[in-house]
Amino acid sequence: MSDVNGYGKILAKSLEIASEVRFQGASDNSNVVTLECNDPASSFTIDLPAQAGTILCDADDIAITQLDINGATEQSTPVNTHLIAVYDGSANKKMTLANLAGLSDFQSLPSGSDANVIVYDSANAAQAVSMSGDVTIDNTGEATVVDKPSATKSAEANKFLQVDANRDIDNVNVMECATVAGTNVEVGNGSNRWQFNIDGSGNLELKYSSDSGSTFATKQIFNNA
Repeated sequence: MSDVNGYGKILAKSLEIASEVRFQGASDNSNVVTLECNDPASSFTIDLPAQAGTILCDADDIAITQLDINGATEQSTPVNTHLIAVYDGSANKKMTLANLAGLSDFQSLPSGSDANVIVYDSANAAQAVSMSGDVTIDNTGEATVVDKPSATKSAEANKFLQVDANRDIDNVNVMECATVAGTNVEVGNGSNRWQFNIDGSGNLELKYSSDSGSTFATKQIFNNA
């Protein structure tokens, strides 16, 4: 085997090295960079890219611009078994798309159709459903209430106020009820209020208040006899 000293030059079409190549750098000193090859399990070829650049090692920080993202083929049909690279704060790791979708803070919304809303069922799973009943919603988010909701859909069955065109709701100033169909019904506007009251004997009392309902004076009693 021939030796070339003093920073000589070797020109060869093929060069075979037993195990390592040593680089002295620009200065002939004690610092040496060694390119070493372990015993290969089989014969293979390592191709160096045909472009200028710096070779990275496992101790280097790799910037996103050094990854061939733009040159990669887009994956338009991903599946659960496909892998992605993640960093857990101490090391690079891999995970499947199925594991990513299963994260509690990364749950995907269920698929739906036109004007669906997302609700959670009894198992706390998100479902896409259509609003129905007395209230509906369109795909712009506008909700619509039917003209006359059924009594069974009100706060209490058979006790829902419905107003037709001859008794528009705008003509009713205030209606206050202590209880629905209870012993008192109060109507009025501002400080002036009237109250109907059923007394203990079943008589109807008509009372008036001029202080916004603080005190009432009996104006008329209608006996039930």
